[in-house]
Amino acid sequence: MSSFAEKLIKQGEERGEIRGTIKGKQDLLIKLLRRKFGLSSSNEKIIRSVTDEVKLDAAAEAILDAKSKDEVLKLLGQ
Repeated sequence: MSSFAEKLIKQGEERGEIRGTIKGKQDLLIKLLRRKFGLSSSNEKIIRSVTDEVKLDAAAEAILDAKSKDEVLKLLGQ
């Protein structure tokens, strides 16, 4: 296989891994918020729109001490 093709394959794999990681963090955040506060479909869409891993991590950690889901969603920039 040519090095150009290998680079394209590697880029595709890396993008897939990143997307998978982000989806996993979104899934976890949705599960935790749903369990603690309940979650509307519009809130779920907000979470799905966030692709910044740092924001998703911060929001997931904040759930432990949050008094409302709005506190958590605010960390996502929403």
